[in-house]
Amino acid sequence: MATINRRRFSVLAGAAMMAPHPASAAEEVVFASYGGGIEQFLRKSVIREFEKETGIKVTYVVGTALSLYSRVLATRARPEIDIYWANDLTHVAGKQMGLYGTVNPKIVTHLDDLVADARQADNIGVISNLASTGLQYNTDKFKQMGWAPPTSWLDLWDPKYKGRVALYSINVLYSQEFLGLMARLMGGDEKNIAPGLKKIRELKEMGQIAAIANTPAEMDNILAQGQAWITYNGGTRALTLKASGAPFEFITPKEGAISFNLYLDPIKGAPHPDALQKFIEFFLRPEIQTKMAEGIFYAPANRKATLHPDLAAVLPHGTAAVAALIRMNRSVMNQELDHWIEQWNRVIEIK
Repeated sequence: MATINRRRFSVLAGAAMMAPHPASAAEEVVFASYGGGIEQFLRKSVIREFEKETGIKVTYVVGTALSLYSRVLATRARPEIDIYWANDLTHVAGKQMGLYGTVNPKIVTHLDDLVADARQADNIGVISNLASTGLQYNTDKFKQMGWAPPTSWLDLWDPKYKGRVALYSINVLYSQEFLGLMARLMGGDEKNIAPGLKKIRELKEMGQIAAIANTPAEMDNILAQGQAWITYNGGTRALTLKASGAPFEFITPKEGAISFNLYLDPIKGAPHPDALQKFIEFFLRPEIQTKMAEGIFYAPANRKATLHPDLAAVLPHGTAAVAALIRMNRSVMNQELDHWIEQWNRVIEIK
């Protein structure tokens, strides 16, 4: 879900193929979303209930954020997906390409209950869930060493972590966010990443880096095997690993965690326009949002959703927590991504 490369938008879009939808069929909705534990949870705890209540069949199309975006783009002349569960980057990219339609407030009645900025001014898509990127560390190893938990993004440069820091490849969204944030903290921004690259380069020069993961699954293995003890990661990834019994904790650095949103984007010209609106309405219900937070650690966009205090403490939940998130300029990131990748690979990953 987190791996994305701007060049591959157009390449994969041309290769993406889907079987055509029938000219007439029973009421259904085609939902493009993610596999693995997310798919298992949604099928069992959300989709089954939606189908039972409405009689609308949900066809679940599995892929990554990038591959699903590419399928939407490739079939734009005759759309075959109704709703795409996009992330910040693919929402912005698809909106710029004119791929998405609008949410109907007459059917989706929860829009006024959402957190600030979740409802889009033009109603093109809607933020359904929130997440954040922060620091993840091995609690057992830290306890053995007598170390206090990390508190700052800059703790990654602490010499005591020499050889114990893991990074992601720049093709993974978490590293793109990390680079953008470090550019800001070092006096640059998304248009001027040189200060951030210079700072991250210091991790390599200091011998801090234990490994660079090419995928989130690879990062899980690096951490589980004890190769690295600390990294930056998405809260959903970190909390899922913790829930499995692994000795890891996720923290929000004092400078703030990076905002990461998920969008329900209706596809312009979708084959089932009424059913998709009903699905969005169901997805945004507070009780469904609570289930999702408990099951896959995505914070609710609906302010009326309630969470156990322990869960609310580690998710971006509540007015203050949401307001404190660091929001990256996703439009600039999309525009500059090829440059970012080239510079990162040259400065950070060159042997």
